[in-house]
Amino acid sequence: MPEHPASDPMLSPPGLPDPVWHPCGDTGLLLDLGGYRPAYHDILCAVEDKSVLTLMARRLAGTINDKRKKGEIRGITDIVPGLASLLIHYDPLIIRAGQLKSAIYPLLSTLEGANSLPARLWHLPVCYAPEFAPDMAEISEQLSLSPEQIIELHLSVTHEVAIMGFLPGLGYMTGLPDPLHLPRRANPRTDVRQGSVGIAMDQTVIYPLDSPGGWNLIGRMPYLLCDPAQPDPIWLAAGDRVKFSAISADEFDAFERASISGSRPDFEMIEGAG
Repeated sequence: MPEHPASDPMLSPPGLPDPVWHPCGDTGLLLDLGGYRPAYHDILCAVEDKSVLTLMARRLAGTINDKRKKGEIRGITDIVPGLASLLIHYDPLIIRAGQLKSAIYPLLSTLEGANSLPARLWHLPVCYAPEFAPDMAEISEQLSLSPEQIIELHLSVTHEVAIMGFLPGLGYMTGLPDPLHLPRRANPRTDVRQGSVGIAMDQTVIYPLDSPGGWNLIGRMPYLLCDPAQPDPIWLAAGDRVKFSAISADEFDAFERASISGSRPDFEMIEGAG
C-alpha cells in the first residue's frame, strides 16, 4: 500500500499534494511527487503547470546524487527521475527502506526556489519530406492543418527533454504546441526506423534505434542518438533543450554520412533551464 507522509506544508510547493512512497520490490522505492492517484492523467490534471513535477524530480535526483558523492547517503545504487516521480534503487544490506525515506524526505523542502542549472540547447535538423513522414497526411486530416502548418508549428518552439526512457538515448520532449496534440496511433508499427521523429500528446520523441513504436511520424533526424562507438554513446539528457530546423532530403543524406563518421550536432549552453 502507498505510504502517505505526515502532513507538513514545507514538504511540497503550494497547490501540490504531499508526495507518497511506494515500495518497488525489495530494492526499490518510488516517490510519487504528485500524491497518490489512480492514473497518471489525474496527477497532471491536478497540477496547473505540468512541468513543475518533472522539474522537482530532476532537482531531487541531483540533490541526492550530490549527497551520495559526499558520502552523506550510502547504499543507493541508481536514481531514475520520471515525469512526476523518482525511483530510487538501493542495497538493503547497506541501508533499510525506512532509513532511506528518513534521509531523502527532508530534502523536498529545499526544492522550491532552487536555482536553475545551465542546460544544453541542441540544434537538430529534421527532414519532413513525405518519404520520412508516413503519418503526415493522416495527421493533416485529423488536425485540419496542412503539412506546412504542422511543420511550422513543430519548428516554432523549443522542446525540453523531460525524461529519458523506453530505449537507450530516447528523450521524451515536452513543449509540443497545443494544436499538434493527438493520441498515439491506434495500431502501432512493428518497425520504426532509427531517427524517426514522432509526436503524441504534448510530446515529441526521436527513435534512437530501429524498434516497434506507436507515435505519429512526421519526419526523420539524421544523427545517431545512441552510438556505441562513441566514448559517451548517449548524448541527450533530461533537462536538455532541443530546437529543430527543417532540411531537404539531400541535406539529410549529407548529415547522415557525417553522423556515421562520428559527427554530432552543435549545442550551446543556456541559463535557467533545469
